[in-house]
Amino acid sequence: MGSYVVDTHSLVWFFAADERLSKRAARILERAEAATVQVLVPTVVLAEIGYIAERKRVKVAVGDVLLRIEAGDGFAVVPFDLTILRTMLELPANLELHDRIIAATARHYRATVITKDRMLRAADEVQTVW
Repeated sequence: MGSYVVDTHSLVWFFAADERLSKRAARILERAEAATVQVLVPTVVLAEIGYIAERKRVKVAVGDVLLRIEAGDGFAVVPFDLTILRTMLELPANLELHDRIIAATARHYRATVITKDRMLRAADEVQTVW
């Protein structure tokens, strides 16, 4: 079973059936719903979804996102804890804070990041897929 970490836009676009999500990313997230891959969802991603949903910048509600994550056995919410923080501090400071946390989570769990973000995709510290 493969292991992935999802970023905010990828998860929102998946749940909103947004055409901006790549076909490859959509297939991975569909496989998570079917529990054939593991997709880790950092708590910072959920916090960011809540923030942008409150501001009506996305067409999903954080409650709906949580329900779908809880329903899919291939999704696991992972905390931003002291271990991830220490890993984050080893990463380049040029990454935006949320991206550093996502990258640190992926690095800690030896997972691939599902992202369209150019800065994350350019980072040598993590593997990405789009």
